[in-house]
Amino acid sequence: MYFFYYVPLGLDVGARKRPFVTYFLAVSCIILYILYRYKPVGTWWDFSLLIFQPGAPTIATAITHAFLHGGWLHLIGNIVYLIIFGRPLEDRLGSFRFYIVFTAAAAVGAYTHLVLTAIYSPEYLQYGVIGASGATSGILGAYLVRLHFSRVRVGYWIFMPLQGVNRAGRTYVPVVFAILFWFALQGVRTMMQLGTGGMRIAYSVHLGGFATGALLALGFGALARARAERHLFAAQRRFEAADWFGAQAEYVEHLAIDSGNAEAHAGLARAYVAAGDRVRSRGSYAAAVRISAEKGARDEAEAYFEEAARHIPNFALPEPLHIDIACGMERTLKYRSAMNAYERFVWNYPLSKDAPFVLLRMAVILEKRLEKPGEALACYARLAGEYASDQWAEYAQGEIARLGRAGPPIPAGAKK
Repeated sequence: MYFFYYVPLGLDVGARKRPFVTYFLAVSCIILYILYRYKPVGTWWDFSLLIFQPGAPTIATAITHAFLHGGWLHLIGNIVYLIIFGRPLEDRLGSFRFYIVFTAAAAVGAYTHLVLTAIYSPEYLQYGVIGASGATSGILGAYLVRLHFSRVRVGYWIFMPLQGVNRAGRTYVPVVFAILFWFALQGVRTMMQLGTGGMRIAYSVHLGGFATGALLALGFGALARARAERHLFAAQRRFEAADWFGAQAEYVEHLAIDSGNAEAHAGLARAYVAAGDRVRSRGSYAAAVRISAEKGARDEAEAYFEEAARHIPNFALPEPLHIDIACGMERTLKYRSAMNAYERFVWNYPLSKDAPFVLLRMAVILEKRLEKPGEALACYARLAGEYASDQWAEYAQGEIARLGRAGPPIPAGAKK
C-alpha cells in the first residue's frame, strides 16, 4: 500500500486588507451546510432545490450547489482552501472580482461535469452535485496567475510500507509546483473515473473551475500586476537574506513597473542604507514621503520622514514638502518629531523665506509644549538677529523682552 497525503497550512504572502467576501463565503457555506444537514423535517424551505442536477441543469443551481456539502470533511476541506488562498487573492483582485471568480468557477465547473458526464458516463446524469470544490478550484487557478511567485506551507504524510517509509512533516513548496501537481492529479482522476463507474467525487468540476479562475485572472490583468509584485517579493526576500545589492536590483525592477509604490521606495532606501549608500537613500526616502503625502497617507509619510532622519544626517525634503510634514507633525501633537523636522529645515535652508517662521514655531513648541523657555529665547534671538528685516522680527523682539522679564524658570517644588 502506498499513501501520500498533504494539506496546505499557510502561505508566505498575506492579505493587507480584511477579506470580507472570503469570510462571507466561508460563513455562508458553514451555515447552509448545517441547515441542509440538520434541518427539521417539514421546514418551509427544501434545501435540495439548491443542488445542481446534471439531468435538469439551471444557472442558479450551478452557483448555489457550491454552498452545500455532503459531510464535515468535505466542508472543512473546501473552507481550508478558500480561507488560505482566498484571503490574499481577494486583497489583490478586489472583492467584486474575487466574487466573480468564485461564482463563475462554480458554474462553469458544474457544466464541465455535465458535459463530460453526458459524453462518457451518461448513466450518472441522475446524480446531483454539491460542494464548493469547483469554486475553490477557480480560486486556485486565479491564484496561480496572480501570485505564482509565492510559496505554500504544506503538512504531508508519506507511507510506503514495502520501502519502510513512514514520514510526516511540514515544508514550504513553490506554489506553482503545488497547484500544478494538484491540477495534474485532478486530470488523472477525471480520466480514470469517466467511463469506469464509481463517480463518487466529481473531479471534472475541479478542471472546469480551475480553468475558469485562471482565464478570468488573465482577463483582469492579474499577470502584469503579478510581475511587479514578484520583484517586490523577491526584493524583500533578498533583504532578509542580507543581499543588499540583490534587493536594490529587485526594487528598481519593481519601481520601473509601479513607480507610485511608496513602500517600495522606502524598501529601496533601506537597502541603500544597509549597503552604506546614504546619498541614494536620501532620494528614495524623499520619494516615499512625497508619494504618501500626495495620497493623503499622512501618518505613513511622517513615519518615513522619521525613519529617514534616524539613518541620514541632516536629511531634508524639498522646502514646501518639508514644511508641510513638519507642520503636520505639530498639528498632530508630535512635538519632538516636529522640532526635529523644523531644526533640519533651518539647518538645510537657512536662506529660505520660511526660515523665520520655522524659528518662530520652534520657539513656541519649546516654551509652550516642552517647557524650555531658555531654548525658546535662543530661537527668538536668532530670528531677531539673523532675519531683522522679516515681518516676524518685531514680534520676536517682544517675546525676547517678555521672556527676559520672566527670568529663569522656578524649579518644581521650590518656594516662591
